[in-house]
Amino acid sequence: MAESTLRVAIVGAGPAGLFTAEELLRGPRPVAIDMFEKLPRPFGLVRYGVAPDHPHTRRIMRLLEKTLAHPAVRLHTNIEIGRDRTVEDLAARHDAVVIATGAEEDRALGIPGEQLANVHPSLAFAGWINGHPDFADLAIDLNVETAAIVGNGNVALDIARMLARTPEELAATDMAPDAREKLARHRIRRLHIIGRRGPVQASFGENEILELGTMPGIAFRIDPVVVMPDAADESELADPASDRARAVVAALRDYASRPAPPDARIELSFDFLRRPLAIGGETRARELTLELCRLEGDPFQRRAVPTGALQKIDAGLVIVSIGHRGRALPGVPFDVARGVIPADNHRVAPGIYAVGWIKRGARGLIGHNRRDAMETVGIIFSDFSRTRG
Repeated sequence: MAESTLRVAIVGAGPAGLFTAEELLRGPRPVAIDMFEKLPRPFGLVRYGVAPDHPHTRRIMRLLEKTLAHPAVRLHTNIEIGRDRTVEDLAARHDAVVIATGAEEDRALGIPGEQLANVHPSLAFAGWINGHPDFADLAIDLNVETAAIVGNGNVALDIARMLARTPEELAATDMAPDAREKLARHRIRRLHIIGRRGPVQASFGENEILELGTMPGIAFRIDPVVVMPDAADESELADPASDRARAVVAALRDYASRPAPPDARIELSFDFLRRPLAIGGETRARELTLELCRLEGDPFQRRAVPTGALQKIDAGLVIVSIGHRGRALPGVPFDVARGVIPADNHRVAPGIYAVGWIKRGARGLIGHNRRDAMETVGIIFSDFSRTRG
């Protein structure tokens, strides 16, 4: 007797949700998949979060399109679960419900002045340059001389690259036309990338940090801590598992030794061991108050400790890029502190599962969600191993 069709609802049509659909289609029994996406178009982070000057990353959309084209998959756009339908509705009509909503909110600094005009979270900036409908009218003012990016990850480098690109380079991307026009005319001449810890602890990727060094017209200003690490940093760099950190520090040391090019259009400053205390300005951002830090602890476990010494820098634009967190979904448990839907072996409740960043937190690359999808789908088929009519 043939096995009955397993009916699955997937909330979210980004990479995690589509990887899950792909694995379900490869499974041991027939499936019928309904995907629910709150935006007009699918692909989530790949469409709206990836830097538009990296078209090779966007190519993953072509692979994901094949999954959407499968006759067993139906995509429902402009449907927000919790507003248009509930998880209970989906559970009543499907055998399994998979939550794959990703990390939809930026983590906040939680400091005075964060509400001022021209202070923007990184998701808003990324959405604006990529044509996300929620951020098409982002009130961003690029008519400033100094900008600050708070964060030491690849998203911070993505933003820095977009602000440092020439108009000709911007024209070659597929970014939103309004964003391209505004970026081509910006007046930013100094750009700070600010991190609470040191260069060894930064989350920059090797390729991303090296790409900055190939761009024309950048004058680098590198924090002295890069070329004068302490013994604990040197010990961490010497570890065989620290290939990425060694490459990042080597690139920064190379930039520190470079003279400013005569045609420099922008000064890019890497400022480590600084934590933001306040953003100053009456109605809009004008300056950023930083507290200098020092590192304490053993290698690989170092924490930034405030020293009490303060520094103020001009900052007419502040972009906050310190990580993302998930958003609560009505009818589903949520861990507010971690910003995730808690799951036990991929299970949230009977018949309800979670996959991707909404379950694990916003860490890792897009492709890491594929393995998570494989494991989650394995649990689903295990739970529904008996034939259902």
